[in-house]
Amino acid sequence: MEDKKNNASDSLRKYGKYSSVIFQMLFIIGISFWGGHQLDLYFETGSNVLVLVIGLSGLCLSLYTTLKRLEILNKEEQDDAKQK
Repeated sequence: MEDKKNNASDSLRKYGKYSSVIFQMLFIIGISFWGGHQLDLYFETGSNVLVLVIGLSGLCLSLYTTLKRLEILNKEEQDDAKQK
């Protein structure tokens, strides 16, 4: 019975970790595109150049941080598995 509780707790913990990674990724992408749009409005460029440049830079940054975070989470899971 206690194993089922531990498994459920571990599953929820993993779900929380991975969902936080996704929300972090979406936040970085959203802020970068929003910031690019605001800069386009401020400088009155007449086009969406800054939206694209800053937005795509934010996309690359979010992919990099997501991959690094997933690498760390994977290493933690492997270490936990070795300890058990």
